[in-house]
Amino acid sequence: MAEFLEARHFEPLVGKTVRFGGTTFEMPLVKIVKGQKFIESAKREPFILIFRSPKLNVYMPEGLYDCAFDDGPTYNIYITPIHTIEPEWQDYQAVFN
Repeated sequence: MAEFLEARHFEPLVGKTVRFGGTTFEMPLVKIVKGQKFIESAKREPFILIFRSPKLNVYMPEGLYDCAFDDGPTYNIYITPIHTIEPEWQDYQAVFN
């Protein structure tokens, strides 16, 4: 059975480089954005992982990736590129709700 992931699993991984299986992309986990439960009976507090890459000519496509953290675990996570207005980097997110 897959592990039920919560923000606490990723807190020690902020700043670590992540390699995305099947791609040449690697970038750090730069922050965790925590939210509040929409429904009191929800199993976890929602959160978003934000990864940051230098702006490249290509984007990592949206999809499910094996995300291998340096000196840490590998999790299978759905990653999406997000609109990033800064010209020097591109952000990606993983949403857990």
